[in-house]
Amino acid sequence: MRKIDLQSDVNIPSPDWCFSLGLILDLSGEVCKKCSHGHFGLRKDSSFSNDIFYWKCSNKKCNKKVSIRNGSWFQGHNLSLEKILFITYFWIYKIDQEFVKHQLSICNQTIVDWYNYCREVCIEILEIDSEKIGGENVIVEIDESKFGKRKYHKGRRVEGQWVFGGIERDSKKSVFASVENRTKETLLKLIKDNIKPGTTIISDCWKAYDCLGSEGFEHLKVNHSVNFVDPETGAHTNTIESTWRALKKSLPKYGTVKSLYDTYFSQYCVRKKYIIGSDDPFLAFINLIKKVYNPEKQKQALITTETITVSVPQPASKKPRVLNEITNTLNSSMDDFQA
Repeated sequence: MRKIDLQSDVNIPSPDWCFSLGLILDLSGEVCKKCSHGHFGLRKDSSFSNDIFYWKCSNKKCNKKVSIRNGSWFQGHNLSLEKILFITYFWIYKIDQEFVKHQLSICNQTIVDWYNYCREVCIEILEIDSEKIGGENVIVEIDESKFGKRKYHKGRRVEGQWVFGGIERDSKKSVFASVENRTKETLLKLIKDNIKPGTTIISDCWKAYDCLGSEGFEHLKVNHSVNFVDPETGAHTNTIESTWRALKKSLPKYGTVKSLYDTYFSQYCVRKKYIIGSDDPFLAFINLIKKVYNPEKQKQALITTETITVSVPQPASKKPRVLNEITNTLNSSMDDFQA
């Protein structure tokens, strides 16, 4: 496999761009909180960090040093800023990990870790921007599906993770969550937490949903054992069914551990809501990263807005001259000198 020239073929911004976007810590000209006197300036020293650049207080008696990664997406990691940005770029565009490994000369585990970090950002974003779906005159289709491998030697049962899902038929706003079981208590709590009262909910005939009509929702059911569209009400769950297929297709080919399912569901939702259709998918995700890892939040622990006070000698008040016949001229002169 031939390596491409990443710097020329892929437009990955420089650290200056990271500063301008607020992706890494900018302390330029800020007053150091440690000494309340010096100002932070950008210094260059390869022995301090892999980034070469760092912030340093101008007060020589203080010499406070701060990493440009402090509080950022890059903090606590040894990879260069450029490589981390490249990995993020490749994740956005669903680039195969073998290609990433070859192009960046990094190990598989590092790539896996960073792809996981990207999905963790997706979880955080959905929590930050969380909102209930549905509402008056809005149709939400709900369903549960089991994710995992089919065990043919066990009566064709699927061994895996149950997942609850809901999706607005028109806007395609959605919610997905792993569940331990499909009891009325578990599913009703999820529905109330994520779907607005007054919503028209369409489901299959699973018994746990029988109470929805008395819980503030309009409830329509479709009996899939008879037909896929109710002939009387026109109710169907085709939207959520097709979403299950797309969601399962987005999972790793050889499956994943149960603990990571929610990260993949969040990844799917974030791609649909924020990234697909954006003018610049990479920049769109970078802006999401900044909402989760905002270096500005670290500033108050490092800087101060106090006015720098400089000690200026004030003229001393003269002692009153005391005339005394005994005081000789020399003593008077000494008094004046001390005044």
